[in-house]
Amino acid sequence: MHNYRTGNKWNRLPAFGLSLGRNEDPLTNASIYSFKLVLWMAAILIASGLFHLVKLGWDGADWNGPLSLRKPGLFGISAGLTVLSIAWLMTQLRPLRFDRVLAKLIAGSLLVEVGLITWQYWRGVPSHFNHASFLDATIEATMLVLILFATASIFYLTFRTIRLLPMEKSKAIAIRGGMWLLSLSCVLGILTSVLGEVNIAAEKPYEIWGRTGVLKFPHGVALHAIQLLPIVSWFVQKLRIPHPVRLVRSALLSQVFFLIYAIRQTLQGRDRFDWDAPGGFIMGITCLLCIYPATMIARAIALHLWHQIHNERKDGMSQLASPEPKQTV
Repeated sequence: MHNYRTGNKWNRLPAFGLSLGRNEDPLTNASIYSFKLVLWMAAILIASGLFHLVKLGWDGADWNGPLSLRKPGLFGISAGLTVLSIAWLMTQLRPLRFDRVLAKLIAGSLLVEVGLITWQYWRGVPSHFNHASFLDATIEATMLVLILFATASIFYLTFRTIRLLPMEKSKAIAIRGGMWLLSLSCVLGILTSVLGEVNIAAEKPYEIWGRTGVLKFPHGVALHAIQLLPIVSWFVQKLRIPHPVRLVRSALLSQVFFLIYAIRQTLQGRDRFDWDAPGGFIMGITCLLCIYPATMIARAIALHLWHQIHNERKDGMSQLASPEPKQTV
């Protein structure tokens, strides 16, 4: 059941189903299109990432390694999606005067960071853990400062999700869960950099922990829950699937268990899917929790399409069976 208020200027944006609250600041517009510059920066990031991934496939280049096209490709797409999510999140929060400025600063920091990563690739040098020259060390320090700012800003926005605009409970759970996982992912990313420096000091590969543990694995697992969970919530609401809160919570728990699995694998020095019995058990719980909402959504989509096709066929047969009106002279 919707709990939108109508007596205190609560309304909705019909085209996108976005909740709009009281305009506490007359300069604040809750439409996502009021963040045009942010959206442009997100588009640039995603376009850059896609370009580099297409180039990687076209050239048949190596996916792994510090000089791979994978870095500017994945960093561009990932940062672009995060910027899009931040712009959308701003439309779900109770508006404050500096929201647009903060969104632009977050987007700008990620755009510059990915720009530096891309520049380092085209210079033919690694973008991370590179202290070979003063320029390389300066670029890496700059990227660290940008990431620390973005992380602090994301934590701030996460705390603000405590007071969301009126919306369905399942959607609120998706937003809060996604933002907390994004915040945790940022912390894990910084921790990955620190442990990578520790490995370099010990003359070990910076990306490996223990025998074959992948340091960046936990960071990547939690990074895009802020896109996945709201999408699940959107499908559940649009298709009117019963028990929406239960479905979104199941999707959230699947992300949490997958993160627990990733952290455990890395700390034990195991590769991503080199699991033992406890690891397999955690992965099994993750899959079961993920299958439940995925199955319900797929079933609802199939039923919707079947009913639509059936109704169109029924209407067509009715038109063929109806007699033509007699013409009068």
